[in-house]
This record gives sequence, structure tokens and C-alpha cells, in this order.
Amino acid sequence: MIVPPAFLLHAACHTARHALAYVSNESGYMEIWQADAYMENRQQLTRLHGMVKYPQWSNNGRYIAFVGRFPAEEEDKLMLLEVKTGQLTQLKTGARWHGQISWWYDDSAVIFSHGSNLFSINLSSGDINQLTVKGGIGAQMPAADRFYFSKGRNRGLWQLLPDGSEVQLLPGSVFSSRTAWTVAEQGIYFLQQKPDQLLVSYYDTANGQLKDVILLPPDLLHLLSIMSFDAENQRLLFELSMHPRADIHKLSHPLLH
Repeated sequence: MIVPPAFLLHAACHTARHALAYVSNESGYMEIWQADAYMENRQQLTRLHGMVKYPQWSNNGRYIAFVGRFPAEEEDKLMLLEVKTGQLTQLKTGARWHGQISWWYDDSAVIFSHGSNLFSINLSSGDINQLTVKGGIGAQMPAADRFYFSKGRNRGLWQLLPDGSEVQLLPGSVFSSRTAWTVAEQGIYFLQQKPDQLLVSYYDTANGQLKDVILLPPDLLHLLSIMSFDAENQRLLFELSMHPRADIHKLSHPLLH
């Protein structure tokens, strides 16, 4: 499923809640919205009148973590939105900007990138733990022993093991930092650039096998498109941030007659 491009910038799917969280300028400001699995029943969740990006559901569906910047401020903030109550909490990371974010497998912490490495901040204690020292710009952690991350441009896909060691799963020639990817059950879907096309590929983390899934025209997507996997409906969701929608109006004026 390709999510309509009308106002979408970043999207995250949460199948337990049957809901999408996404960034929209529908209100006139970039805010976080929620919709059902088919982009209907939209509901505005934030009213910050600033900048928001990277919304990510917690695994239990209680929270959405995101990166925000308030009006007249020049630094990012890592924010936590309790969806039911609308309560906003700042997670104080000490960083002036934040890259991609994701959740610890048990929702005890939020993972964020800063300075080309990955960190986690514990929601209860506020403690910050540096996870990588040799590079890391985006991670997904579906289980205690499954921590996957990208190191950067042309450096491939890696796994961080519980003992802190790192194992490369895919080389940079196949998996780049400019690659949209998402964890799906026992594997990882990701995009590859091909001549005049984009290839959706699947890496099976159980047996290490790589297979091609489908070719897509590049005018629909780009390598940095956000991907999510909807386990309930067994489908991939893509956002189309490069194709904003604009309304066309007919104007009249006496000087035009």
C-alpha cells in the first residue's frame, strides 16, 4: 500500500491499534496525526505550531515518540506523546538535534541517533546509554536479541548482539544509509536503487537469504521513503513525501476582464 501523498511526511504503523501515526500540514502547521489502517478517520494529535518529524509508536500502542522543535527555538527535542491523554513529555537527551528514532523492544527506552552513533534513553530513569561507537544512524529492535542498524553511507546493515559485538548482515553495495527499510517478523524489507527503477528486497534474518520482491517506478518513491510493515494485513506501507498536493483555485479580478 502506498499512502496518499497529500500531506504525509513520516509515517509509522501500529497494528495492535490498527492505526497510523504521521506528519501532516493539513492544519496549516506540521503536526502529528492519527488515522486508521486505510488513512480514514483522521485525528490531529499535536498542536505545537512548530516542526515535528519521525513519529514512532511504542510497541504497546500507548505512546508516540517523535522529534519536535517549538516556535522560535533552534534545537530539537525528543518528545513523548501519550496518545490517550495527549500529555507531552520531553526526554532530556542533552543533544541539540536528533536523527532517526525507534523503540527498545520492551518500550523501556527510546533509541535515537546523534553524532553518527546510536544512543538510548531510559524512560524511567532518564539514563542515557551509548549503543554504538563505530557508527549508527538508524535502528530497529523487535526483540531482545534482534537489534538491527545502519552505520551510514555505503556501510551496510548490521546487527548489534547482546554482548555489544557487531555483525555485518548486508554489505554497503546492497544496503546503503540512503535506504528505506523496516523489520517484518523474521526478516527485513528494504529498497535498492536500480536503473530507472526501485527494487523492494527482503532479507531473511533466519537463514541469511536475500530475495527480490517487486520493482517499482522511481517516480512513485525514493530511497529515503519511510517504510512500515503492517503485520495484520501482511502489507508494506510507503510514504510519498516528495509529491505534495496543492489545491488549484480560479481567481477573478476586475483587471483580468
